[in-house]
Amino acid sequence: MKSEYKYITLTDWIIFFVSTFLIFLSSVLLVISAVIFALIRLLKKRPLLILASVSGLILLFMVVQWTLIPIPWRSASPSVSIIIKPGDSMTQIVDRLKEAKLIRNGTVILFLSELLGKDRHIQAGRYNFEKGITLYAIFSKLLRGDVTLREVTIPEGKTIKQIAGILKKEIGVDSLEFVSLTTDSQFAKSMGIFASSLEGYLFPETYRFSWGASSKEVARAMVQQFKKVFDDSLLKRAEELNFSLHQVVTLASMIEAEAKVEKERKLISAVFHNRLKRGMLLQCCPTVIYVLPEVRLPLLQKDLEIDSPYNTYKYPGLPPGPICNPGKASLLAALYPQDVGYLYFVSRGDGSHIFSTTLAEHTKAKSRIKQAKGNNM
Repeated sequence: MKSEYKYITLTDWIIFFVSTFLIFLSSVLLVISAVIFALIRLLKKRPLLILASVSGLILLFMVVQWTLIPIPWRSASPSVSIIIKPGDSMTQIVDRLKEAKLIRNGTVILFLSELLGKDRHIQAGRYNFEKGITLYAIFSKLLRGDVTLREVTIPEGKTIKQIAGILKKEIGVDSLEFVSLTTDSQFAKSMGIFASSLEGYLFPETYRFSWGASSKEVARAMVQQFKKVFDDSLLKRAEELNFSLHQVVTLASMIEAEAKVEKERKLISAVFHNRLKRGMLLQCCPTVIYVLPEVRLPLLQKDLEIDSPYNTYKYPGLPPGPICNPGKASLLAALYPQDVGYLYFVSRGDGSHIFSTTLAEHTKAKSRIKQAKGNNM
């Protein structure tokens, strides 16, 4: 007799799996029903025990979700940042967290911050949060004031106003407030700087500040760095030259403004020292530029006649104060000029200068440069 084979069709498989799933689902429902009925019977006998157990489970779930489960990440970027301003309340901070799509509900954060008395005591600054962070980690970071520090580089030779512009752009400092503070002689005095302003004493360096750092915090850091660089050995050298600290910084600022080539700093310093010794006008163009309403080059003859104590074409000696904030190289150049007899220098136009001892040599140097520029036109 021939054996007959029956093949299992796709329909048979579907019926099999659906039937199996329904049997499994029915079993689960029966188990859940049994548990519910058991809980109801137990609730009638020991209601407090059941309520405590359920509450404990809910609390345990909330703790696990708060501390262990990463928040749903709804940003295309691997990190998100928010900026907290001075005086922001926790309600405002929660709103920013919502705007950044870090949280949907801030009830727990608000409750805990109120409970801990931290509602208005969160440090201002920029906070970065990375993918995979938990709600607890967000709250803990805010409480610790774990702000993200930003590197801010202040180049040599910048004025107070220029530094204020950099700080506003990089870390959100109020530029007008910074200028007002650093040009206040009383604030300068409180920092141990006996001058009309902190011009010259805001040391050029790369700093790390938090977003929204106060003007006082930034200014103090820069003056402290100046004092660290201008140590006792440099103060002693200034005394040897019969220069005050303010005079050294003023001269260094002029060198900083004039020098474009590193090796010329001490030569430029020598020219100024030699002219000071002879009672000659320093005739430093950057001192005139410093007091002009707007920078324009080349300077006109009327600019050189401006009536200002900073005009070293008109008034002898050093100007009343620094014209920019010099770096260490210029401070050292002011204290250790090259031992040469130069009294003049003129720019070649490429940042370098021709140095001369006599007026005749200086005049010839200017003629050569003028002729060279004419030939290149």
